[in-house]
Amino acid sequence: MRAFYQLDYDALPRDVKKQLARSVRSPDYLVHADTTSNRSWYLRHAALMAVCFFFIYVAAASSFGDPINDQAWDNTGLIVWYAILFFGVVYAGNEIWQRMQLSAKFRFVPGCYLFPLALLDIRSNKIAVHDLAQLRKLDATHFESNGRYQKTVFSFNFNDGTRKDLIINNQNLAEATLGKFNIYKTKAKDAFHNRDLASLYGFDPLLDVRRHKWREALATAGLGKRLLNLLSQFKVPLMVLAIFIAALFWYGRNTAADKKMYLNAKHMQTEAAYLGYLAHGKFKITEMQAELPRVVFNEVQKKNSVTMLRQLKLRFPQSDILPDVAEEIHVLYENSMQKFRQQAVNSDAALIRSMENLLKFAEEHDNPNVAISFTRPTESELGQLDAILKLKENKLRGMRIIPAAKYFADNSAAVRETRIIVGIRSAFSSIFPNDVLSFNANPAAPDNAPRLQITYQIEPSGKVFVSDKQDDAFVGMVMRFKSALIVPDTRDRWKFDLEVEPPDSFNVEYQTSSRTPVQHAPEGQVYAVMAERAFDKLANKINAAFFRPDSTAYMKQNGR
Repeated sequence: MRAFYQLDYDALPRDVKKQLARSVRSPDYLVHADTTSNRSWYLRHAALMAVCFFFIYVAAASSFGDPINDQAWDNTGLIVWYAILFFGVVYAGNEIWQRMQLSAKFRFVPGCYLFPLALLDIRSNKIAVHDLAQLRKLDATHFESNGRYQKTVFSFNFNDGTRKDLIINNQNLAEATLGKFNIYKTKAKDAFHNRDLASLYGFDPLLDVRRHKWREALATAGLGKRLLNLLSQFKVPLMVLAIFIAALFWYGRNTAADKKMYLNAKHMQTEAAYLGYLAHGKFKITEMQAELPRVVFNEVQKKNSVTMLRQLKLRFPQSDILPDVAEEIHVLYENSMQKFRQQAVNSDAALIRSMENLLKFAEEHDNPNVAISFTRPTESELGQLDAILKLKENKLRGMRIIPAAKYFADNSAAVRETRIIVGIRSAFSSIFPNDVLSFNANPAAPDNAPRLQITYQIEPSGKVFVSDKQDDAFVGMVMRFKSALIVPDTRDRWKFDLEVEPPDSFNVEYQTSSRTPVQHAPEGQVYAVMAERAFDKLANKINAAFFRPDSTAYMKQNGR
């Protein structure tokens, strides 16, 4: 005979249902009940629902409506997280609803009930029945861990080789259950021998079904229904429902967030907010794209940056903001020119006109660079200089004139020229931002580029300088500078010339050593002093030619 059956509760006769309820409630027949109270069941699953709703709220509220951080429609992976959480909600809700339905139907708490003649698992409409009349052996095993009691497992071994376990987590209760089971089993045998049907019905509530209507109560179904039952067992319908709700919630949340993102971006009026909506929004893309250039322009306008304004012309070549961008750039150039006028030499009208032309050229060509180039004496000219000095040597009484060419060649001149360039850049940077005018060394500047051209020549002055400590002589050098501010396509050029004569006498500072047999100044240092003096005068002349002595730019270059 079979040891395990599954019965449909709804197919049971009414009298059997009543008997089952009486036996479950009667301690005279029931050995043990493994149940969870309805209150605990409801609280446990309500807590699960609350936790899932909390995490749904956290996920949905995260960066809600923030046009920069809310990923909204891009975050499709969030549907999976929503589906998991909504599965927890619908699972807990389904468990509560089913528990309420079963409790109302059974009129007792669903659970697993042990009788002396049957072990009944009544936690759903399908009642699992283990016929203890087919019991071959019962094993009760206590489990311990590190000397501490854990649980007791009742193993019901049946004649057909199957086994059913019942777990009790209280040792005293387990021992009492085992004793009670043996006592009630003896009583059931006595009732059977005495034909005490009332007691037998109590010890085995489904006895009447097994005697008369066993097949009618068996839970049987076709293949289709069994498949549906299997899917229901694995909660597949709940999974499908959770996925549907998650997708619907994701769409609804993002629709609301999209509107909030749009309103926030319109309120913030920043490039970051508009780009954030364009990256993550959906419904107002066309409108936001059309408004973006104006928003960026308004934001850049506050920064007074010509570079950023120029970038707008490249970034939005077809936008209606281009006239406004050009006008704003012109205003910044006008402001810079006005600042220059306040510090420039007022009497030099040519300087003002040249600077106006220079700024106009820079504005029209979107290029602030102004080259500073020096034209030095060529090697041939320096060679001729030494030849002239050699001729003068014949007029001296046995004194040798030190050649000068190599001390004015490229290597030594570059250092002096760099100081001039640094001074010019420092003075002009106090007036003009680098994206309006930027003076830089560029000896190879093309003819169509604006530049400050400085040309200089070196000639003997006729003066001869000698030292008290040496027989060599040095010829004084005249340095003639010609400077011009050249702006392409304009006739007006601001120019100035400077001629620096050597002094009547000068001192050369140098260091000596006890190991040095000759105590006199190095040859190159004498000519270097002449060149340094000339370039210092050039720096002062350029500063004075551009700026008034009381101006900020003038004082900055002079270290005041």
